[in-house]
Amino acid sequence: MVTTESAHSQASARPAPPWFLLQISARRERLVARVVEEIVANEAVYREHRVGAELYEIVEANVTALLAELCGGPESAAPAQWAGRAKAENGISMASLLHAYRLAGLAVLSDIREVTAGTNDTDAVFGAVSELWQILDRYSMLAVDAYREVVDAKERRSGQSSRLHLLALLSGTAHPADSEQLLGLPTPGWYTVLVAALGGSGYDATPDAGITTRGATAVWTFDAGMHTGIVGARTREGLEAALDEIAAHAVTRTGASRPFERLAEAPLGAVEARRAMRCLAPDSRELSRYGDLPLELAISAGPDVAQQLTASVLGGVLALGEAGARPLLATLEAWVAAGGSTADAARLLHCHRNTVLYRMQRITELTGRRLTHPAESAELVVALRALRLQGDTASAEAAPFSSER
Repeated sequence: MVTTESAHSQASARPAPPWFLLQISARRERLVARVVEEIVANEAVYREHRVGAELYEIVEANVTALLAELCGGPESAAPAQWAGRAKAENGISMASLLHAYRLAGLAVLSDIREVTAGTNDTDAVFGAVSELWQILDRYSMLAVDAYREVVDAKERRSGQSSRLHLLALLSGTAHPADSEQLLGLPTPGWYTVLVAALGGSGYDATPDAGITTRGATAVWTFDAGMHTGIVGARTREGLEAALDEIAAHAVTRTGASRPFERLAEAPLGAVEARRAMRCLAPDSRELSRYGDLPLELAISAGPDVAQQLTASVLGGVLALGEAGARPLLATLEAWVAAGGSTADAARLLHCHRNTVLYRMQRITELTGRRLTHPAESAELVVALRALRLQGDTASAEAAPFSSER
Protein backbone atom coordinates (compact mmCIF):
# COMPACT_ATOMS: atom_id res chain seq x y z
CA MET A 1 0.00 0.00 0.00
CA VAL A 2 1.38 3.45 -0.94
CA THR A 3 0.93 6.00 1.83
CA THR A 4 0.31 9.70 1.29
CA GLU A 5 3.78 10.42 2.57
CA SER A 6 5.47 7.93 0.19
CA ALA A 7 3.44 9.24 -2.79
CA HIS A 8 4.55 12.76 -1.88
CA SER A 9 8.14 11.56 -1.69
CA GLN A 10 7.89 9.97 -5.18
CA ALA A 11 6.46 13.18 -6.62
CA SER A 12 9.20 15.16 -4.99
CA ALA A 13 11.79 12.76 -6.40
CA ARG A 14 10.65 13.35 -10.00
CA PRO A 15 13.44 15.21 -11.80
CA ALA A 16 12.77 18.82 -12.66
CA PRO A 17 12.46 19.64 -16.36
CA PRO A 18 15.58 20.96 -18.06
CA TRP A 19 16.03 24.71 -17.66
CA PHE A 20 15.98 25.33 -21.41
CA LEU A 21 12.54 23.74 -21.80
CA LEU A 22 11.20 25.96 -19.02
CA GLN A 23 12.68 28.97 -20.81
CA ILE A 24 11.10 27.96 -24.13
CA SER A 25 7.75 27.37 -22.41
CA ALA A 26 7.91 30.84 -20.88
CA ARG A 27 8.04 32.40 -24.33
CA ARG A 28 5.52 30.00 -25.85
CA GLU A 29 3.63 32.71 -27.71
CA ARG A 30 6.72 33.50 -29.74
CA LEU A 31 7.14 29.84 -30.64
CA VAL A 32 3.46 29.50 -31.64
CA ALA A 33 3.70 32.55 -33.93
CA ARG A 34 6.84 31.10 -35.51
CA VAL A 35 5.21 27.73 -36.18
CA VAL A 36 2.14 29.40 -37.72
CA GLU A 37 4.39 31.53 -39.91
CA GLU A 38 6.33 28.45 -41.07
CA ILE A 39 3.15 26.52 -41.86
CA VAL A 40 1.60 29.36 -43.86
CA ALA A 41 4.85 29.99 -45.72
CA ASN A 42 5.32 26.32 -46.67
CA GLU A 43 1.68 25.30 -47.30
CA ALA A 44 -0.21 27.52 -49.77
CA VAL A 45 -3.49 25.84 -48.86
CA TYR A 46 -3.54 27.69 -45.52
CA ARG A 47 -3.30 31.04 -47.26
CA GLU A 48 -6.30 30.25 -49.44
CA HIS A 49 -8.53 28.37 -47.03
CA ARG A 50 -10.81 29.49 -44.23
CA VAL A 51 -9.09 27.04 -41.82
CA GLY A 52 -6.33 29.67 -41.68
CA ALA A 53 -8.47 31.65 -39.22
CA GLU A 54 -8.49 28.65 -36.87
CA LEU A 55 -4.85 27.74 -37.48
CA TYR A 56 -3.36 29.88 -34.71
CA GLU A 57 -5.66 28.36 -32.06
CA ILE A 58 -4.91 24.80 -33.24
CA VAL A 59 -1.15 25.41 -33.24
CA GLU A 60 -1.30 27.08 -29.83
CA ALA A 61 -3.16 24.11 -28.32
CA ASN A 62 -0.74 21.57 -29.81
CA VAL A 63 2.44 23.49 -28.91
CA THR A 64 1.17 24.08 -25.36
CA ALA A 65 0.43 20.37 -24.90
CA LEU A 66 3.76 19.42 -26.48
CA LEU A 67 5.82 21.67 -24.18
CA ALA A 68 3.83 20.50 -21.16
CA GLU A 69 4.65 16.87 -21.92
CA LEU A 70 8.32 17.69 -22.54
CA CYS A 71 8.38 19.29 -19.10
CA GLY A 72 7.00 16.12 -17.51
CA GLY A 73 3.28 16.80 -17.71
CA PRO A 74 0.59 14.23 -18.58
CA GLU A 75 -0.06 12.99 -22.11
CA SER A 76 -2.74 14.84 -24.05
CA ALA A 77 -4.72 13.67 -27.09
CA ALA A 78 -7.35 16.39 -27.56
CA PRO A 79 -5.20 19.00 -29.40
CA ALA A 80 -3.95 16.49 -32.00
CA GLN A 81 -7.46 15.13 -32.52
CA TRP A 82 -8.75 18.69 -32.97
CA ALA A 83 -6.10 19.31 -35.63
CA GLY A 84 -6.99 16.12 -37.51
CA ARG A 85 -10.73 16.83 -37.46
CA ALA A 86 -10.34 20.46 -38.49
CA LYS A 87 -8.12 19.63 -41.47
CA ALA A 88 -10.45 16.85 -42.67
CA GLU A 89 -13.59 18.96 -42.29
CA ASN A 90 -12.00 21.71 -44.38
CA GLY A 91 -10.68 19.42 -47.11
CA ILE A 92 -6.98 19.91 -46.34
CA SER A 93 -4.89 16.92 -47.31
CA MET A 94 -3.45 14.50 -44.80
CA ALA A 95 0.01 15.20 -46.22
CA SER A 96 -0.40 18.89 -45.29
CA LEU A 97 -1.53 17.89 -41.82
CA LEU A 98 1.57 15.73 -41.24
CA HIS A 99 3.85 18.38 -42.76
CA ALA A 100 2.53 20.91 -40.25
CA TYR A 101 3.59 18.64 -37.39
CA ARG A 102 7.05 18.27 -38.90
CA LEU A 103 7.39 22.05 -39.20
CA ALA A 104 6.31 22.42 -35.56
CA GLY A 105 8.95 19.91 -34.51
CA LEU A 106 11.66 21.71 -36.46
CA ALA A 107 10.64 25.04 -34.88
CA VAL A 108 10.90 23.59 -31.35
CA LEU A 109 14.24 21.98 -32.25
CA SER A 110 15.53 25.33 -33.52
CA ASP A 111 14.50 26.99 -30.26
CA ILE A 112 16.28 24.34 -28.22
CA ARG A 113 19.46 24.87 -30.22
CA GLU A 114 19.18 28.63 -29.89
CA VAL A 115 18.65 28.59 -26.11
CA THR A 116 21.33 25.97 -25.38
CA ALA A 117 24.01 27.38 -27.69
CA GLY A 118 27.33 27.62 -25.84
CA THR A 119 26.24 25.40 -22.94
CA ASN A 120 27.41 21.90 -22.00
CA ASP A 121 23.98 20.32 -21.41
CA THR A 122 24.50 17.80 -24.23
CA ASP A 123 22.82 14.83 -22.52
CA ALA A 124 19.77 16.83 -21.48
CA VAL A 125 19.41 18.29 -24.96
CA PHE A 126 19.73 14.87 -26.60
CA GLY A 127 17.07 13.41 -24.29
CA ALA A 128 14.69 16.31 -24.91
CA VAL A 129 15.07 16.09 -28.69
CA SER A 130 14.47 12.33 -28.64
CA GLU A 131 11.32 12.78 -26.55
CA LEU A 132 10.21 15.65 -28.81
CA TRP A 133 10.02 13.43 -31.88
CA GLN A 134 8.36 10.59 -29.95
CA ILE A 135 5.60 12.93 -28.79
CA LEU A 136 5.19 14.35 -32.29
CA ASP A 137 4.91 10.82 -33.71
CA ARG A 138 2.09 10.10 -31.28
CA TYR A 139 0.39 13.41 -32.06
CA SER A 140 0.63 12.65 -35.77
CA MET A 141 -1.01 9.24 -35.33
CA LEU A 142 -3.79 10.71 -33.18
CA ALA A 143 -4.40 13.43 -35.77
CA VAL A 144 -4.44 10.93 -38.64
CA ASP A 145 -6.96 8.70 -36.83
CA ALA A 146 -9.25 11.68 -36.21
CA TYR A 147 -8.80 12.81 -39.82
CA ARG A 148 -9.82 9.39 -41.14
CA GLU A 149 -12.89 9.24 -38.91
CA VAL A 150 -14.15 12.50 -40.39
CA VAL A 151 -13.38 11.43 -43.96
CA ASP A 152 -15.09 8.05 -43.46
CA ALA A 153 -18.18 9.76 -42.04
CA LYS A 154 -18.24 12.17 -44.99
CA GLU A 155 -18.01 9.31 -47.46
CA ARG A 156 -20.84 7.44 -45.74
CA ARG A 157 -23.07 10.52 -45.83
CA SER A 158 -22.14 11.26 -49.43
CA GLY A 159 -22.74 7.67 -50.50
CA GLN A 160 -26.13 7.53 -48.80
CA SER A 161 -27.15 10.84 -50.37
CA SER A 162 -26.07 9.66 -53.83
CA ARG A 163 -27.93 6.37 -53.48
CA LEU A 164 -31.11 8.08 -52.34
CA HIS A 165 -30.96 10.60 -55.18
CA LEU A 166 -30.26 7.84 -57.69
CA LEU A 167 -33.29 5.87 -56.50
CA ALA A 168 -35.44 8.98 -56.78
CA LEU A 169 -34.06 9.74 -60.25
CA LEU A 170 -34.71 6.21 -61.53
CA SER A 171 -38.23 6.19 -60.12
CA GLY A 172 -39.03 9.56 -61.67
CA THR A 173 -39.57 11.37 -58.36
CA ALA A 174 -36.38 13.49 -58.48
CA HIS A 175 -35.90 16.52 -60.68
CA PRO A 176 -33.03 15.72 -63.05
CA ALA A 177 -31.60 19.27 -62.84
CA ASP A 178 -28.09 19.16 -61.32
CA SER A 179 -28.31 15.37 -61.01
CA GLU A 180 -25.05 14.96 -62.92
CA GLN A 181 -23.24 17.05 -60.33
CA LEU A 182 -24.96 15.39 -57.37
CA LEU A 183 -24.11 11.92 -58.68
CA GLY A 184 -20.65 12.78 -59.99
CA LEU A 185 -21.59 12.02 -63.59
CA PRO A 186 -20.01 13.82 -66.56
CA THR A 187 -21.96 16.68 -68.05
CA PRO A 188 -22.77 16.91 -70.84
CA GLY A 189 -22.64 13.20 -71.47
CA TRP A 190 -24.16 9.92 -72.58
CA TYR A 191 -25.75 7.60 -70.01
CA THR A 192 -27.02 4.04 -69.65
CA VAL A 193 -28.96 2.43 -66.82
CA LEU A 194 -27.61 -0.96 -65.73
CA VAL A 195 -29.10 -3.65 -63.51
CA ALA A 196 -27.29 -6.79 -62.39
CA ALA A 197 -28.60 -9.81 -60.55
CA LEU A 198 -26.86 -11.00 -57.41
CA GLY A 199 -24.93 -14.26 -57.44
CA GLY A 200 -25.19 -17.04 -54.91
CA SER A 201 -23.20 -15.17 -52.25
CA GLY A 202 -25.38 -12.06 -52.40
CA TYR A 203 -22.26 -9.90 -52.03
CA ASP A 204 -21.16 -9.47 -55.63
CA ALA A 205 -19.19 -6.38 -56.52
CA THR A 206 -20.94 -3.81 -58.68
CA PRO A 207 -20.64 -4.60 -62.41
CA ASP A 208 -18.21 -1.75 -63.05
CA ALA A 209 -15.64 -3.05 -60.52
CA GLY A 210 -12.20 -2.56 -62.01
CA ILE A 211 -13.44 -0.45 -64.94
CA THR A 212 -10.53 1.39 -66.56
CA THR A 213 -12.22 3.23 -69.43
CA ARG A 214 -11.14 6.85 -69.15
CA GLY A 215 -13.87 9.43 -68.75
CA ALA A 216 -16.49 6.87 -67.66
CA THR A 217 -18.18 7.12 -64.27
CA ALA A 218 -20.71 4.88 -62.52
CA VAL A 219 -22.93 5.40 -59.49
CA TRP A 220 -24.78 2.49 -57.90
CA THR A 221 -27.47 1.62 -55.43
CA PHE A 222 -29.03 -1.62 -54.22
CA ASP A 223 -32.68 -1.95 -55.08
CA ALA A 224 -35.16 -4.82 -55.27
CA GLY A 225 -32.47 -7.43 -54.67
CA MET A 226 -30.13 -6.30 -57.46
CA HIS A 227 -27.48 -3.74 -58.28
CA THR A 228 -28.96 -0.75 -60.11
CA GLY A 229 -26.89 2.11 -61.45
CA ILE A 230 -26.12 4.66 -64.12
CA VAL A 231 -22.93 4.64 -66.17
CA GLY A 232 -21.99 7.90 -67.85
CA ALA A 233 -19.29 9.12 -70.21
CA ARG A 234 -18.64 12.39 -72.01
CA THR A 235 -18.99 10.80 -75.46
CA ARG A 236 -21.06 8.02 -76.99
CA GLU A 237 -17.82 6.24 -77.89
CA GLY A 238 -16.63 6.43 -74.27
CA LEU A 239 -19.91 4.95 -73.06
CA GLU A 240 -19.71 2.12 -75.59
CA ALA A 241 -16.14 1.35 -74.46
CA ALA A 242 -17.26 1.25 -70.82
CA LEU A 243 -20.14 -1.11 -71.67
CA ASP A 244 -17.79 -3.39 -73.61
CA GLU A 245 -15.52 -3.60 -70.59
CA ILE A 246 -18.40 -4.26 -68.21
CA ALA A 247 -19.68 -6.99 -70.55
CA ALA A 248 -16.25 -8.64 -70.62
CA HIS A 249 -16.16 -8.86 -66.82
CA ALA A 250 -19.81 -9.67 -66.04
CA VAL A 251 -20.19 -12.24 -63.25
CA THR A 252 -24.01 -12.35 -63.19
CA ARG A 253 -26.71 -11.62 -65.74
CA THR A 254 -26.72 -7.91 -66.42
CA GLY A 255 -29.07 -5.70 -68.40
CA ALA A 256 -28.39 -2.32 -70.00
CA SER A 257 -30.81 0.26 -71.35
CA ARG A 258 -30.42 2.10 -74.62
CA PRO A 259 -28.01 5.07 -74.31
CA PHE A 260 -29.58 8.47 -73.65
CA GLU A 261 -28.34 12.05 -73.29
CA ARG A 262 -30.87 13.50 -70.84
CA LEU A 263 -31.16 12.15 -67.30
CA ALA A 264 -34.90 12.80 -67.51
CA GLU A 265 -34.95 9.55 -69.52
CA ALA A 266 -33.47 7.57 -66.61
CA PRO A 267 -36.84 6.11 -65.42
CA LEU A 268 -37.45 4.64 -68.90
CA GLY A 269 -33.85 3.42 -68.89
CA ALA A 270 -34.48 1.55 -65.64
CA VAL A 271 -37.44 -0.25 -67.20
CA GLU A 272 -35.42 -1.14 -70.30
CA ALA A 273 -32.45 -2.39 -68.25
CA ARG A 274 -34.65 -4.74 -66.21
CA ARG A 275 -36.30 -6.07 -69.37
CA ALA A 276 -32.89 -6.58 -70.98
CA MET A 277 -31.68 -8.55 -67.97
CA ARG A 278 -34.74 -10.82 -68.14
CA CYS A 279 -33.67 -11.75 -71.69
CA LEU A 280 -30.87 -13.84 -70.17
CA ALA A 281 -31.03 -17.18 -68.39
CA PRO A 282 -30.81 -16.96 -64.57
CA ASP A 283 -27.31 -18.46 -64.49
CA SER A 284 -25.97 -16.26 -67.31
CA ARG A 285 -22.79 -14.23 -66.92
CA GLU A 286 -23.43 -11.86 -69.79
CA LEU A 287 -24.54 -8.32 -70.51
CA SER A 288 -27.76 -7.97 -72.51
CA ARG A 289 -28.47 -4.61 -74.08
CA TYR A 290 -32.06 -3.62 -74.64
CA GLY A 291 -33.14 -4.64 -78.14
CA ASP A 292 -30.22 -7.01 -78.83
CA LEU A 293 -32.39 -10.09 -78.19
CA PRO A 294 -35.81 -9.18 -79.65
CA LEU A 295 -37.22 -12.70 -79.44
CA GLU A 296 -36.31 -13.07 -75.77
CA LEU A 297 -37.56 -9.54 -75.14
CA ALA A 298 -40.98 -10.46 -76.48
CA ILE A 299 -41.07 -13.70 -74.52
CA SER A 300 -40.12 -12.06 -71.22
CA ALA A 301 -42.59 -9.19 -71.59
CA GLY A 302 -45.24 -10.96 -69.50
CA PRO A 303 -44.65 -12.86 -66.26
CA ASP A 304 -46.42 -16.04 -67.44
CA VAL A 305 -45.60 -15.98 -71.16
CA ALA A 306 -42.50 -18.18 -70.94
CA GLN A 307 -44.23 -20.85 -68.88
CA GLN A 308 -47.27 -20.88 -71.12
CA LEU A 309 -45.11 -21.22 -74.24
CA THR A 310 -43.06 -24.12 -72.93
CA ALA A 311 -46.11 -25.92 -71.60
CA SER A 312 -48.14 -25.59 -74.79
CA VAL A 313 -45.34 -26.34 -77.28
CA LEU A 314 -42.83 -28.53 -75.43
CA GLY A 315 -45.15 -30.11 -72.89
CA GLY A 316 -44.94 -33.54 -74.53
CA VAL A 317 -41.12 -33.50 -74.45
CA LEU A 318 -40.92 -32.26 -70.87
CA ALA A 319 -43.36 -34.97 -69.78
CA LEU A 320 -40.60 -37.53 -70.47
CA GLY A 321 -38.70 -36.29 -67.42
CA GLU A 322 -35.14 -35.02 -67.36
CA ALA A 323 -33.49 -38.17 -68.67
CA GLY A 324 -35.82 -38.44 -71.63
CA ALA A 325 -36.19 -34.75 -72.45
CA ARG A 326 -32.55 -33.77 -72.12
CA PRO A 327 -31.15 -35.35 -75.34
CA LEU A 328 -34.13 -34.13 -77.38
CA LEU A 329 -33.76 -30.54 -76.13
CA ALA A 330 -30.00 -30.64 -76.71
CA THR A 331 -30.61 -31.80 -80.28
CA LEU A 332 -33.09 -29.02 -80.89
CA GLU A 333 -30.57 -26.49 -79.51
CA ALA A 334 -27.83 -27.87 -81.75
CA TRP A 335 -30.09 -27.87 -84.82
CA VAL A 336 -30.96 -24.20 -84.22
CA ALA A 337 -27.30 -23.31 -83.60
CA ALA A 338 -26.34 -25.13 -86.83
CA GLY A 339 -28.80 -23.06 -88.85
CA GLY A 340 -31.06 -26.05 -89.60
CA SER A 341 -28.24 -28.29 -90.85
CA THR A 342 -28.64 -31.87 -89.65
CA ALA A 343 -25.02 -32.72 -90.45
CA ASP A 344 -23.64 -29.71 -88.55
CA ALA A 345 -25.92 -30.45 -85.61
CA ALA A 346 -24.54 -33.98 -85.49
CA ARG A 347 -20.99 -32.62 -85.38
CA LEU A 348 -21.90 -30.29 -82.52
CA LEU A 349 -23.37 -33.20 -80.59
CA HIS A 350 -20.59 -35.67 -81.52
CA CYS A 351 -23.13 -38.16 -82.73
CA HIS A 352 -24.27 -39.72 -86.01
CA ARG A 353 -26.51 -37.78 -88.38
CA ASN A 354 -29.13 -40.54 -88.13
CA THR A 355 -29.30 -39.95 -84.38
CA VAL A 356 -30.20 -36.31 -85.02
CA LEU A 357 -32.85 -37.33 -87.57
CA TYR A 358 -34.35 -39.82 -85.12
CA ARG A 359 -34.53 -37.29 -82.32
CA MET A 360 -36.03 -34.67 -84.60
CA GLN A 361 -38.73 -37.16 -85.56
CA ARG A 362 -39.42 -37.80 -81.87
CA ILE A 363 -39.73 -34.05 -81.27
CA THR A 364 -42.27 -33.85 -84.10
CA GLU A 365 -44.26 -36.75 -82.66
CA LEU A 366 -44.29 -35.31 -79.12
CA THR A 367 -45.03 -31.69 -80.07
CA GLY A 368 -47.06 -32.03 -83.25
CA ARG A 369 -44.73 -29.55 -84.93
CA ARG A 370 -42.44 -30.23 -87.90
CA LEU A 371 -38.97 -28.77 -88.02
CA THR A 372 -39.26 -28.63 -91.81
CA HIS A 373 -42.28 -26.31 -91.63
CA PRO A 374 -41.32 -22.62 -91.15
CA ALA A 375 -44.21 -21.59 -88.88
CA GLU A 376 -44.12 -24.78 -86.81
CA SER A 377 -40.32 -24.73 -86.43
CA ALA A 378 -40.56 -21.07 -85.35
CA GLU A 379 -42.89 -22.08 -82.54
CA LEU A 380 -40.37 -24.69 -81.41
CA VAL A 381 -37.53 -22.15 -81.43
CA VAL A 382 -39.56 -19.60 -79.47
CA ALA A 383 -40.59 -22.23 -76.91
CA LEU A 384 -36.97 -23.36 -76.57
CA ARG A 385 -35.87 -19.78 -75.91
CA ALA A 386 -38.63 -19.44 -73.34
CA LEU A 387 -37.44 -22.59 -71.62
CA ARG A 388 -33.87 -21.25 -71.57
CA LEU A 389 -35.03 -18.05 -69.87
CA GLN A 390 -36.51 -20.19 -67.10
CA GLY A 391 -33.09 -21.77 -66.55
CA ASP A 392 -34.22 -25.30 -67.43
CA THR A 393 -31.88 -26.06 -70.32
CA ALA A 394 -28.49 -25.23 -68.84
CA SER A 395 -27.51 -28.83 -68.30
CA ALA A 396 -28.78 -29.81 -71.72
CA GLU A 397 -26.74 -27.10 -73.41
CA ALA A 398 -23.53 -27.85 -71.55
CA ALA A 399 -23.22 -31.63 -71.82
CA PRO A 400 -22.29 -33.35 -75.10
CA PHE A 401 -23.80 -36.69 -75.98
CA SER A 402 -21.96 -39.79 -77.07
CA SER A 403 -22.78 -41.17 -80.50
CA GLU A 404 -25.87 -43.26 -80.82
CA ARG A 405 -25.72 -45.34 -83.97
